[in-house]
Amino acid sequence: MEVALARFLCDRFGEAEAGRIEARWCATFGQVAGERCELMAVPDRHEEYADLLGLLLEDLVVAGEEGLALARWIAWSCMGEGHLWEDLGLPERPQLTRMMADCFPALRARNSQDMRWKKFFYKQLCDRAEVSVCRAPSCSVCSEYSVCFVTPILPSAAMLDRLAGESGPARFG
Repeated sequence: MEVALARFLCDRFGEAEAGRIEARWCATFGQVAGERCELMAVPDRHEEYADLLGLLLEDLVVAGEEGLALARWIAWSCMGEGHLWEDLGLPERPQLTRMMADCFPALRARNSQDMRWKKFFYKQLCDRAEVSVCRAPSCSVCSEYSVCFVTPILPSAAMLDRLAGESGPARFG
């Protein structure tokens, strides 16, 4: 793992936890990243890596090599099969959310509904490209809501009143 990233992880999580994070990350990505777990070894087939990295760099507030290494680590880890916090090697999701708030505050602010981070990043990229892959008119009525979001959207009092006053099936439009 890069020296700059190792420094960032040690400063943020302490030396022992940083070592565990690195070990978990290398166990997940070691075959692709090589025996030294280099972040620069992103496979060519991951075309979206550059887009994800660009998205992260736009809102990064950590300066220098450590910031760049942090953004590369997150973008690289988005190529994994699990939840982002797992693919990063973090022990739990709240650590990722705190790190996003501290290091990418504008992205964290935009994720006000607590969408899962990978889903959120890709939704940001789709929105920029004006591509809609969702079939539902809004997230709150989507049948796959729990796939994308950690916490439920709670309906407002006005919406509850409106729903209570309706008879028959809900109408859209």
